[in-house]
Amino acid sequence: MEGNVRYISEYLRGAPKLIIPVYQRNYDWQKENCKRLIDDLVSLHEEGKQTHFFGSIVVKPGDYSQDIVIIDGQQRITTISLLILAMKNYMMEHNITQQTINPYNLNDSFLINSFSNDADKQKLKPNPRDFEAYKRLYSDPRTHIQTSNITINYDYFYQQLGTLHLTLEELFQSINKLQVMVVNLNSPDDDPQLIFESLNSTGVDLTNADKIRNFLLMNEDQSSQQELFNNYWQPIEERTHLKMSDFFKDYLTLKEGKTPVIAKVYEAFADFYNKLEHKNEKKPDVKKEFFKELAEYSIAYEHTLKSNTNNKEINEFLKRIEEINVTVAKPFILAILKDYSDGKMDAEEIIRIFRLVESYIARRLITALPSNTLNKIFATLYKDLRKHMTKTEGNVAESEIIAYLLLSKTSTGRFPDDREVEESLKSRNMYNISPKIRTYIFERLENHGHVENLNIFEGVQNQDYSVEHIMPQTLSSEWKKELGENHEELHDLYLNSIGNLTLTGYNSKYSNRPFREKQNIEKGFKDSHFAFLNRLPAVSESWGEAEIIRRRNDIIKRSLDIWKYPDTTYEPISTKQEMVIFDGTQTFKNYYIKGYTFLDDNYVPIDTWKAMMIEIVKSLAEKNVNPLLELAKLNQSGLDLIFSTEPHEERVEIIPGIYMYVSYSNSAKMKYLMELFDIYEIDYEELTVDIIRD
Repeated sequence: MEGNVRYISEYLRGAPKLIIPVYQRNYDWQKENCKRLIDDLVSLHEEGKQTHFFGSIVVKPGDYSQDIVIIDGQQRITTISLLILAMKNYMMEHNITQQTINPYNLNDSFLINSFSNDADKQKLKPNPRDFEAYKRLYSDPRTHIQTSNITINYDYFYQQLGTLHLTLEELFQSINKLQVMVVNLNSPDDDPQLIFESLNSTGVDLTNADKIRNFLLMNEDQSSQQELFNNYWQPIEERTHLKMSDFFKDYLTLKEGKTPVIAKVYEAFADFYNKLEHKNEKKPDVKKEFFKELAEYSIAYEHTLKSNTNNKEINEFLKRIEEINVTVAKPFILAILKDYSDGKMDAEEIIRIFRLVESYIARRLITALPSNTLNKIFATLYKDLRKHMTKTEGNVAESEIIAYLLLSKTSTGRFPDDREVEESLKSRNMYNISPKIRTYIFERLENHGHVENLNIFEGVQNQDYSVEHIMPQTLSSEWKKELGENHEELHDLYLNSIGNLTLTGYNSKYSNRPFREKQNIEKGFKDSHFAFLNRLPAVSESWGEAEIIRRRNDIIKRSLDIWKYPDTTYEPISTKQEMVIFDGTQTFKNYYIKGYTFLDDNYVPIDTWKAMMIEIVKSLAEKNVNPLLELAKLNQSGLDLIFSTEPHEERVEIIPGIYMYVSYSNSAKMKYLMELFDIYEIDYEELTVDIIRD
């Protein structure tokens, strides 16, 4: 690697061909960046400065002797090329020729290599997504691609040339003062990827997907880059609708059994892929096979986004999951859809599995169970399914195993039973829940079992439908009279009950009207096309406690039918209990521990809760000792009290100089672990325990 400071105009003049490789991100400088460049060039002239540092450029030799590949600095090189091209075209169209520059020498020195054997002779070759827009700037303006950032910035420069108080010759003199540090990677020992990562370590502009693309393609030769980009990467981008970071997050969750932090997806991916390559180092075409697998998963991912499988019922499920934004379930859904595409499961079995998943999710939403365990449950659900499938004897349906796995979850990860759902629908304030969840519940109550569904999600979003309190939020004198002497008590008790909530198409300004008027106005209850939701309000003589309870009970009955509690005859051959995910609430009273996993899938056999506590805290100390040091210094109360810098017969040494008191109850151990996880910003679900009842 060698570097030297060069004038950028000199560098462009001497370069036969500058290639922006396919793995580079799109050209994304904005007008603000271009304005700053123009201002800097004007200042250079006005202040009489001789040089201005314009940043660094990292390059390496291409596949052919005259090719130069831009590793870093494509934004600067592309922008200067656009400015010079705008100057050239402006001079030609306005018949301008100045003392030291004319459009022809700008063209031949900086823009076009007339001796090139390529069909396109431009010196600069942006990546494929920008190249077409860049080429068209050399032709009729009517053919320019106006939506491209390339064209937008070119047009900005072109317009500025007519308003500057500098002559074009003076502007060009300022361009000649721009200096860059050119770093040449010309040694086999120079690793472009490491250098790129170092240069972009603060890279707020680079997405996880940008970094992953560079990681996968950068060290390939140009022909391989082109093949992998054209045949795999670009189609994957299109199928995922450019949600590549989310796609890789879900893919890694499925493969690793844990969810990477979105800001660290690139690091998690690089670690995953390096292990994959090491494991398959003797196999040919590992990267190409990997791209093929990514492409297959991207097809399934597109199904989750567009709900466009070849099965109507599957599509309707996917739409509903997308509407309520249950992103934690996506990795599992992705795996099941890939199995469907691969012909490993038929549509009927897929539908049975998705009904189970939807019942599990819906019942948890209705009963307001904490969602902090769902990441781990769905991250490992597909792996758990496949483990059981390999151990089963005979023909066991996947849906039977999924039912068993979901029913085996405990504590806050549990599958709520009928009693819990019924109690929640009787007592919960269903108006002040998430609007998305409320709309979902109404949509299912109304559309379940119908051949032709009403588009309730869209209707609510477009405000064609609105949530209505049948007994209104503010009681008029007519309503007080209709409800009777205890109207205040009834209003407080039932206002936000599911039995008093519905959807209507009439204007919300009618909400306070007497029940009979609301029943008979245009789009009122009698005129409503919500056959289930407004069936009782359409025929009732009045609206009070009895009607609300009756309607609530109808809704409960229908809910239990829509979101069925599953049963299964499946029993695993092994009697070994499933690992239990820690959710921060369990005390594990009356349980022995046999082992645990923490922060990875490595099983650690252990025979006491005290020993597990010690080992986990030692792991935390290895990760970062500073929080424990702070706690040991405080030594005041609660969590602070269990750590000390002083040895004692009832304390265990965690690391030299830090001791932990360990003689306390199991519930206290779990409480302290939860608090430590919070301090270290570790998800509770990273701990799973292997337990047996006392």
